[in-house]
Amino acid sequence: MIETIVVPGAAVAVGAAAGAWLYGAPMAARRGAVAKLAAHCAATSSLALTYDDGPGAALTPQVTELLASHDARATFFLLGRRAETSPSVADMVKRAGHEIGCHAHEHVHAWKAAPWASARDASHGFDTLERWLPKPCLFRPPYGKATSLSVRAAKRHKARLGWWTIDSGDTWEQLPTVDSVRDRVQRAGGGVVLLHDFDRNDDDATARSAFVLDVTRSLLELASERQWRVRPLGELMDEMENQST
Repeated sequence: MIETIVVPGAAVAVGAAAGAWLYGAPMAARRGAVAKLAAHCAATSSLALTYDDGPGAALTPQVTELLASHDARATFFLLGRRAETSPSVADMVKRAGHEIGCHAHEHVHAWKAAPWASARDASHGFDTLERWLPKPCLFRPPYGKATSLSVRAAKRHKARLGWWTIDSGDTWEQLPTVDSVRDRVQRAGGGVVLLHDFDRNDDDATARSAFVLDVTRSLLELASERQWRVRPLGELMDEMENQST
């Protein structure tokens, strides 16, 4: 009988290659996509406001009312489980003309769970949100972390990955100032801003919700002053892709 000899070094190499494919490739693609988005926003004087983890029964209507007062459209990356809990709010977002994207169902962290778990969560989100999602639609991986399997799940639903270029910091342990967010966006000449519109239940929930609204208001005022175009992320990506062909 011929015995198979496993060479430890070869096993390590195989594991490294698998890790590079599973985790490294999506993150490299993300870095490239973010750089292109930032450059395009600056070149076209564009601002895209994006809201993750909702809908929030209390906060989301306040956000949409504020957007309406500036005649602005945004992109809302909904969680399937929250849309199931507050379907009327998701309906309201869609009726208001905002873009809706998928943010998975349970918000599984792709780097802290089995690779297939985040892919399954993404697929579940597409199924749950089907009635609200345009076709094709955008997908934003929870926590901004993707694997090749979750990217495949998005592609099976003909979804593009929708990243951000500037984090508002509304989920950071220490909230930044509204002015510091405004300054970052101003220096960048626009951008795709990450915010969150879910209803918080922690000790500083009121302050964080107020921060989201204040940042939204400040950036809308900045866009008006600078004569930037405020538009959904998908529209921005369409323009960018059309110009590259």
